[in-house]
Amino acid sequence: MNWLSTSSLKASYFALLSLPLSIMGCALEQEMSRTTRTAVEQVLLTQAVEQALENLSVRLPNGATVDVSATGLEEGRSRVHMAHTERGTIDHSSHDILYIRDTVAAELGRRGYRVTPHHSASYLVRVMAESFGTIQGTIFVGMPPIQSVLIPFSLPELTFYKNQSQSGYARLHVDLYDNRTGEFLGSSPKLIGRTHYNQYTVLIFATWNRTDIMAPPEAGE
Repeated sequence: MNWLSTSSLKASYFALLSLPLSIMGCALEQEMSRTTRTAVEQVLLTQAVEQALENLSVRLPNGATVDVSATGLEEGRSRVHMAHTERGTIDHSSHDILYIRDTVAAELGRRGYRVTPHHSASYLVRVMAESFGTIQGTIFVGMPPIQSVLIPFSLPELTFYKNQSQSGYARLHVDLYDNRTGEFLGSSPKLIGRTHYNQYTVLIFATWNRTDIMAPPEAGE
């Protein structure tokens, strides 16, 4: 009986000593999303593209007909498809690339250009999606959850300070071609869009968000 009591006391003593060691800060500069894209992540991406296109400059005749294609660093890459050539397009472009392509096409339409199929367009606007994604990071100061086989109870996470940050990033440019001759006409400058959504927690219960996206999704609304 005395031996069991001594062992229990030792286990409790070591567990208490480990508590201060568990209180630490942890910073992850980059973390890949492990889940399906949340509403927040989707808005970060879409608004980053819209922000990038605010600086889009296309030097083509007013009202010109354009065909828009897009490519990026993914398995499904599209190739330049011009009239009267044997070049084709890949059949399985990713949804990200299709979204970027259609967003650029809509922006060109708002500026007075006419978006038409490749066989009848005078110009080809090829969107080069250099980067499109999110970065997630966490800064945590506190005690992580503790569950021990020696002590018959567990402790939840105790947060002194926690910052869960998400950033959306889009970087692209467009190349312009004469769709009848294949002549390269030039490229736009680099177009970059950045967005962020940060969630802060202090002393477990005080939580707030800071973001630059419009009408961010909120849980419970």
